[in-house]
Amino acid sequence: MTSVHQLVPTISPRDAVGNHTLALREVIRGLGCESEIFSMFRHPDLMSDTHYVDHLPPDADIVIYQFSIGSPVAERWAQHPALKIANYHNITPISLVGKWDGLLAAEVQLGRDQMARYAAHCDHAICDSDFNKSELDELGYTSTETIPVLFDVTNAAPDSSALAKLERNRRGTQVLFVGRIAPNKAHHDLVAAVRTLRELHGDDAHLHFVGTDGPPGYRKIVETIVTHAGMRDHVTFHGSVSQEELVAHYVSADVFCCLSDHEGFCVPVIEAMHHGLPVVAFDCTAVGETVGNGGLLLKDKNPLVVACALHRVSSDSGLAQRLRTAGRQRAKYFDRGITQDHFGEYLSTLLGSL
Repeated sequence: MTSVHQLVPTISPRDAVGNHTLALREVIRGLGCESEIFSMFRHPDLMSDTHYVDHLPPDADIVIYQFSIGSPVAERWAQHPALKIANYHNITPISLVGKWDGLLAAEVQLGRDQMARYAAHCDHAICDSDFNKSELDELGYTSTETIPVLFDVTNAAPDSSALAKLERNRRGTQVLFVGRIAPNKAHHDLVAAVRTLRELHGDDAHLHFVGTDGPPGYRKIVETIVTHAGMRDHVTFHGSVSQEELVAHYVSADVFCCLSDHEGFCVPVIEAMHHGLPVVAFDCTAVGETVGNGGLLLKDKNPLVVACALHRVSSDSGLAQRLRTAGRQRAKYFDRGITQDHFGEYLSTLLGSL
């Protein structure tokens, strides 16, 4: 039986790359191949379902590396004699993280260095987006393909208590962003935009952040900006939430706004569109490619520009409805069934060439 194994620095069921890795294993097994996951750091819930990196068989036919950060695990992949595939999820530039977190900066720098060196070792590369593909093409990777990340958009019912609380406290426009509190996601720009929306249009708007903390230094800076901007009562950090609570946020909000300076894909944008939440986003890196014609894309994220866009969406019911319809249609493009078929076809072709 042909063996197609995956290597990943860390495997967790509560992580986008981790969930993708688990889903891809099922696609590979569905092709009749032996497939296991090997990692250096494994979540306790996956200890019995995955393997430590040292146990990777030396006679594997294909080894896929899930590439999203620098790691010694990557060297195991690069030195393995099997056909080597990189599944590239993007690495944030060090310029956006370096001053906030020394350890993360080191991992990012290592990842960028490895990404450049591995062009000579990699036989094929799968990229989440054309933006990611362009990075590898520029580095000299000779066989690259764009296939979106495998993920499930949750169709869970919204948490009733969370939804009731959100509805009870709402006044003006409810602006939502979902994502780790990290410099590349530009939470500080969202605070400035919503403050401008409140002042310029007399909108008692509220900004909701859902997501785990990233570099502690950046979270402190965002908190300071919120305080100095007089926005303490108008910004809520909800932290990590359950799937049902997340759906409550998508259902309750009036508009999803993404002003990230760097994204390799951006799953929350698709989730927002799937749930019929109008999307306003800064057209940067892979964000515009992901949104497509499913949202309102901005070429400038000056607070005045963003505030006017948010006001237009919240006050023009016809525009908001058109964005809801377009977003739902765009989200279908990333349906997991379609993406699974794409991965299956791509891998079947490679298996046929062995």
